[in-house]
Amino acid sequence: MRYLLAFTARAILALTVTALCAAADKRTTQQDLIGAWRLVSIDVQGPTGREADPFYGNGSRGLLIYDASGWFSVQIEGADRPPVRVPGARPAAGAAPAAAVAAAADSKALNSYYAYFGTWSFDPTTSVVTHHAKGALYPSEDAAVYPQHVEVVGRRMTFSRTQNGKTQTKVWERLS
Repeated sequence: MRYLLAFTARAILALTVTALCAAADKRTTQQDLIGAWRLVSIDVQGPTGREADPFYGNGSRGLLIYDASGWFSVQIEGADRPPVRVPGARPAAGAAPAAAVAAAADSKALNSYYAYFGTWSFDPTTSVVTHHAKGALYPSEDAAVYPQHVEVVGRRMTFSRTQNGKTQTKVWERLS
């Protein structure tokens, strides 16, 4: 009986260790990314420590959607965006007064918002998701390619990329 109890205890311990190791070594898969995500935070680490994101600042919010067919859409806005008067109807293409267009282009409202869409690919060996932009708020980025490391743990997805000596980390939470 003692032998059976010792054997059972060892078997349970071995199964527990195996399960814990498998859970700790879970790699992000392409399927893990599919869905809708709410921006939780953006953090930038520079050579002198943490700093506000130069584009969005602190307190940003956003939405990211990956679909199974390989398309994505992302929108992020900075905090404290000023109100902008919206006309009752949109002017015909090319009919907007030049002064209004210039004011909008220079305003914090436009410069604190970013949106783009396109296709996405995922490399499971490096855990890198790459956004292949097809359209963007800024037309010069319509064909941009943005690779970033991604990790999904539970309901959280974390992107990180290093550029110009600074590491930007975005944390997203899965929407139900």
